[in-house]
Amino acid sequence: MNLLPLDTYPITAIERLNADYCDAVLRRDAGDWGALWRDDARWFFLGEWLEGNAAIVERWTAAMTGFPVVLHKIISQQINAEGDQGEGRVYLEEEIVTAEGDSLRFVGVYHDRYQLSGDRWRYASRRFDLIYQGPGGIIPTGWIGSPTNIEY
Repeated sequence: MNLLPLDTYPITAIERLNADYCDAVLRRDAGDWGALWRDDARWFFLGEWLEGNAAIVERWTAAMTGFPVVLHKIISQQINAEGDQGEGRVYLEEEIVTAEGDSLRFVGVYHDRYQLSGDRWRYASRRFDLIYQGPGGIIPTGWIGSPTNIEY
């Protein structure tokens, strides 16, 4: 749900897109994550370009099975938008635990192209480049995970 008129506040709406991305990763929700991409999107993942929403979601879903714990957080964002097009850099930090129980930390940058598609901004292309990779601080036994059945 977008609370702001998309054509009036494009940078805020794109910041929301990036926040929704992190939220879907933390909740491991392939449906919500996939809805953030255009049908003809491109994603640079682990050294190769993936083409199209279906291929992107399929690869992400498979990759997530190898990481039972993923903490994905935005450090900063630089976004420019005009009309229905935008581009930006999103710096992030990610701590993961692998299926083997190893804790790793990544710092990197997404180079993005955004496009207003229907009712929201979506990724037209997204390229992730590592800046740092090393040992992480999260241990598997301490991870509780995102709550699923919230009552208000």
